[in-house]
Amino acid sequence: MKHLLENWRKLLEGDVIQFPQQPKISEENIQFVIMVDSSLQRRLEAIYGGLEEIPIEKIYKIDELMNALENLLKK
Repeated sequence: MKHLLENWRKLLEGDVIQFPQQPKISEENIQFVIMVDSSLQRRLEAIYGGLEEIPIEKIYKIDELMNALENLLKK
């Protein structure tokens, strides 16, 4: 409650209120995610005999996995 009142006071006085910022992912971690994604794609292509043959459910699962990995690597 104290924090809320402090922000309200700042707002009324025209001060800038700092909101929490989204964590960012480093360039190194982005490259890691890209490498993992490419590796998984090559393995699935080898298993299913080509990109066109990979079931769409598998592609959706890989996308979910890559999003989870990105979230874990955010600083």
